Amino acid sequence: MGNRFSKKAPKPTSWASNYYELFSTYKYETKGDFDEKEHLVHVVIREIFKGNFSSPIQDILSDPDAKILDVGCGSGFWVIEMAADYSKPSYIGLDKLPLFPKSTFPSNVQFLQHDLSEGLPFEDNTFEFVHIQALGSEFTEPEWESFVYKELARVLKPGGWLEICDPEFEMTNCGPTLKQLNLTVCNGLMSRNLNPQMAKRHQSLIKSTLSFSPTVLHDKGYLQLGCYTNKIGKIGTLLCKEHCRYAYQGPLGKMMKVQPKDVNNLVDKIEIECELYKPYYFIHRICVQKKE
Repeated sequence: MGNRFSKKAPKPTSWASNYYELFSTYKYETKGDFDEKEHLVHVVIREIFKGNFSSPIQDILSDPDAKILDVGCGSGFWVIEMAADYSKPSYIGLDKLPLFPKSTFPSNVQFLQHDLSEGLPFEDNTFEFVHIQALGSEFTEPEWESFVYKELARVLKPGGWLEICDPEFEMTNCGPTLKQLNLTVCNGLMSRNLNPQMAKRHQSLIKSTLSFSPTVLHDKGYLQLGCYTNKIGKIGTLLCKEHCRYAYQGPLGKMMKVQPKDVNNLVDKIEIECELYKPYYFIHRICVQKKE
């Protein structure tokens, strides 16, 4: 019988580690609004990469005995869509916060509330595929190397695949308003010893985990904001506005000494700057196979 939990990750010494607590989005909106924004993020990433995964896992998706884990599943859109498109495997969505649906999801899906930093609540060699998205800001680089990669590898079966999807936090071609907020975001992460560009580090750091193959696949997507671009650019601009709105209302806004009466004006400026300056950022998918 394998181990059920690995050694816990060290706890951060300041601020809450969860992305949504840092940006305070869920504190200022209804569950419906939160879910809508989460769904749009899911749609944008799926459209940028032309699919919900980049790993070569077609054989896994046709296996009725396969088990697939989504760590940091949020509202559960990735898991539910995968289960609908590829109905033979069984799926588990896991998240620190109870954001996922409590009912009305496919019979081959299960949701669990659990904190990854406590160790995954599964036996060794349980899953054929593990997907983890937008958790780059949850752990420091040493924590990724010493704990996270190893814990994800532990629950993977030999020959199974791990896919990590993370955005870069540092944007390019920002106008002055968005640039100031983006700099505050990056400084806020760095104040907790977190790398805003962790998405760019996975490929090299994961090679230090001996359980994985030295061959790491890297798929890089590009999102340019602005309604002048295309449908995804328009959705991206909408998401940017809403993320900025809630950032201004949360701890980042307090760091910037933003008054509540000024939030809407700042968000409107950001929308205009998206048209004028054409900001963009990259999203990375890192795929690696556990050694046989």
